[in-house]
Parts: sequence; structure tokens; C-alpha cells
Amino acid sequence: MTAILKVAALVSVAVALSGLSTIADASRLMPAHPNATGYPSIPKLISQLNSKPNLSLLARASAVFVQSDRYQTESEMQIKAVSVHTTVTSSARTTTLVLSPHQFRAEIVFSQSGSATPSKSVVVSDGKQVWMYRPDLKQYKVVPYKAFDDADDNYWIGLSSLWFLEISPEVRKPIAEGALGNPTVLRELGVSDSQLLKGGTQTVDGQAVYTYEFTDKDGFTIGAVIEPKTAVLKQIRLTGKSDGYNVDIIERILRRTANPAIAANTFKFTPPADAKEVKTLAIGPL
Repeated sequence: MTAILKVAALVSVAVALSGLSTIADASRLMPAHPNATGYPSIPKLISQLNSKPNLSLLARASAVFVQSDRYQTESEMQIKAVSVHTTVTSSARTTTLVLSPHQFRAEIVFSQSGSATPSKSVVVSDGKQVWMYRPDLKQYKVVPYKAFDDADDNYWIGLSSLWFLEISPEVRKPIAEGALGNPTVLRELGVSDSQLLKGGTQTVDGQAVYTYEFTDKDGFTIGAVIEPKTAVLKQIRLTGKSDGYNVDIIERILRRTANPAIAANTFKFTPPADAKEVKTLAIGPL
């Protein structure tokens, strides 16, 4: 099995084996601004989950996640980083339109304590390069797609959207057709190893859900919350320790729509006349 198939298989339920090393990079886990509140209910950690995950549901959820080559996702991103002396939190409402393999447009509205006007960022990819625009600063930055893939704070476009973009059309098709329902394939991918992947039924916000969790070699745990009846991904959580901080990143998916209408200029960005191009620019407010 190819490495990309291993990534895609676990990405589709937010258990990204090789994607963890980039998302868990110390610099990209730091939140953009302090004092945001309103965290959703979250599943219990891995110690409370069963060592024998439901692999049938895993296959269904994977297939559902990649049925289309395009999605519009509305989600809430929430980050918390705690050290011995400091607690910083940040949150945003994100709307991201993705078209496989590498085109996307994300509009991110950040919540800021004490500010009547929330700040906004726009991030656009035409598949070859990515524009990051901050209207509040009247600044924008342009980078190659690969550079954005390695960027410090690219998770703000949504973890689920980032991982979907990693799945090539060639890999997406067999997953959509249910290839992960084959026990042999799962064994080859390492998904059936109970030491790596755990799962169990839990209650989140009053609803019964199924949670998968995977812990990588560096100690980062990624969790995916699935609605059992529909096999739809509802929430992603990444926890771990980075640069002296205990970090908790949550994406709560509010709505994910397959086959959205895409206007001709969706994946193009024309900088406003008063915007200045800069070499360094964070997606979120500092």
C-alpha cells in the first residue's frame, strides 16, 4: 500500500498517521490571541476508550468523507494552550470551500474578547499558489502551495479541509468505494493495531457518537467524532505537548455540504488597491 493511501485512510476519519508530524509542529500550535471562550463539550481521552475500535464504521466514515471531489465546510475552530504560568485561547468561525486536489477558499472570522468588530482573514489557493489576506492590516502574502502546506498556522482553514486536500483523486476513488472495509487492507495500513487506534461510544452534547483516537510516536493524540447512523464526521480534536505547552485544538464541524456550486473566480484572489504585499503574515490576529 502506498504512503498516501495510509494518510488518506486515516485522514478521512481525522486519524492522520503521517499528517500529525506537520500539524503538531510547535510553532503552528500557538493560538492567535487570548481570552476567547465557549468551548464545546468534548469526548473523553483515549484511556476511557475501547481497545477494539469499530472498523466497519471506520470504513463507512472514510467512504462518506470522500464521496465528492468538492465540499463546503462550516466549522468552529478552538485552540487552548496551557503552560505552568500561562493560558492562551483562541477561536474562529471558518467557512472553507475545497476542490480536490489543491484548490480552496477559506474565510475565517476570529472572536476577540473586548472587541466589537471581529477580525477576518481570507485564504485562497488556485492549486499552485496561496494568497493570505488580512483586511484589518491591509496586507497580503503569496506563497507556493507547498509552502502553505508547511505553514505555521494553516490549520485555521479547518483540519478536516486540510486533510481532504491531501487525498489525491486516485486514492479518493477506492476509499469512496469502500476499500477500507477490507480487513486485509486495514491490516496493511496498520489501522487494525489496537495499540495505535482505539474507539468507543460516548455522549457529546446529549447525542450518542462514536469516537476514534490515535496516538502517534511523539505523544500527540488525534480524535475523530463520528455520528454512527450517518457515518458523518462531526468533530476533530488534537491534543499534545509542544514547546512547554499542553495544546488542545478542536474543530467542530457545523455543516459539510457536498457538491457546492463554485463560481468561476472562487479560487482566484485580486488584492485590493490599498493592500500591501508582505513577506511575513499570520493568518490570525496577533
